[in-house]
Amino acid sequence: MNLWSMLTHMGNNDVFMKLEEDLAAAVPEHTIAVLSRDQRTGSYQGPTGEQQGSVPGMDFLESVDPVIKRLHAGEEWVPWTNGHCSLPNTEGRGPAAAVVFPVAVHGQIDHVLVISGGTLSPGDIRLIGGYCRQTALALETLDLQASLKRKIERLASLVGMADDVATEQSYRNLLQTVLDRSAELLLAEQGSIMLIEKETEALLLEASKGLLKEPAQRVRVPKGVGIAGMVADRGEPILVEDIEHDPRIGTKNQAKYKTSSFVSVPLKIGNRVVGVMNFTDKATGEYFDDVDLRFAQTCASHAAVVLDHREMSEETERLKQQATTDALTGLLNRGCIMSRLREELSRSDRYAKTMSLVMLDIDGFKNINDQFGHTTGDRVLKRISEVMENAVRSIDIVGRYGGDEFVIILPETDTYFAAHMAERVRFDIAKTDMSRDISDRMVNKITASIGIATFPLHGISTEVLVDHADEALYRAKAGGRDRVVVY
Repeated sequence: MNLWSMLTHMGNNDVFMKLEEDLAAAVPEHTIAVLSRDQRTGSYQGPTGEQQGSVPGMDFLESVDPVIKRLHAGEEWVPWTNGHCSLPNTEGRGPAAAVVFPVAVHGQIDHVLVISGGTLSPGDIRLIGGYCRQTALALETLDLQASLKRKIERLASLVGMADDVATEQSYRNLLQTVLDRSAELLLAEQGSIMLIEKETEALLLEASKGLLKEPAQRVRVPKGVGIAGMVADRGEPILVEDIEHDPRIGTKNQAKYKTSSFVSVPLKIGNRVVGVMNFTDKATGEYFDDVDLRFAQTCASHAAVVLDHREMSEETERLKQQATTDALTGLLNRGCIMSRLREELSRSDRYAKTMSLVMLDIDGFKNINDQFGHTTGDRVLKRISEVMENAVRSIDIVGRYGGDEFVIILPETDTYFAAHMAERVRFDIAKTDMSRDISDRMVNKITASIGIATFPLHGISTEVLVDHADEALYRAKAGGRDRVVVY
């Protein structure tokens, strides 16, 4: 189950626990807490009792606190010093003791996220702000799902839509199922779901019932053109009893439609129109009426949930990728690789297994940057990353530690085999043709120096193991480079 599906199947408390867990991995060595608004007093406070967090002096905020006022004024984050709002490093004051982010649900700041324990970079702040917005959207979706569930229960005697949506996993099948069940509910013989294409802003046919489609060409309708285009442009539903005599339309009914009555409703995520759902040809031959329109709008809510899930799932995966991977090489970033190292150490200790840590540094990388520029240096880093990933086993974990230094975690691997693996990596790097990355023929090849430390032989803690692997790497550099040294 992906992260978005996980969030929307949780209770509110579990959503916040997931938020804290993900951010703890993204910004380690910071204290993270969620304060929730008391409906009676309007103040913000953290959990009590056994679930109480550990943010000394930062577990309570009055509704009139300057921090809250600034958040309500639209600021995306606010620094908090000694319980009072202040800008960091201004007017002789020190940095903020904490940074507060809003979690706005349905436009109301019902929760705030407090992070303390160190300086946050602009990238950290953007990441945390994104996670807060994702959490707010998840909570809104939970509320929407609860509301839709009540509507589905009222419609349960008429359609089996709820069961179909709950059991179907494929996005496209879900859209088709929602359309088919909605058409059955409205007694419509023809129907369609059209979504707005981001690149062109045109409506693109995604699901249909009873319509003839060109097999080699997908149906597109410009926004603002026709009934569906008008609904997409205005964001308002249209109920047409007789298309030929409706002053808003005033066009002759097309031969492919049996009746002249039509229902078109917008598909919205929040206030944003993302598509249109259309119905025509009522099986009884009657006009669609206001009751049909209300049913169509309810069905559109189901389709919007499907679209919302897909969109948020894609966005959540993107944010998750940003939080765990190095943007340049695509390898795990330092925070994530260190988290994985702690996990592997714990597992190795629990099951009395060996494991090894490899630290690798590109020889003379500074000279490459100085001589050929940072763009070429970046290409070299990406190329070396590819070589390492191809050289290791599927169970091994590769990450960028920083600059031109990399880390490889070798689970269930002793010193002898770790040295063998490291030699293979070193050899593969040395024989790699770098001509596509560095055009100057004076650079014959790129080499790397490698240090190895093994658990438990060379250390039993993360810090010690890293220090010893780094010391072995230093000795490899001092010994002439392009070699592997075991601590």
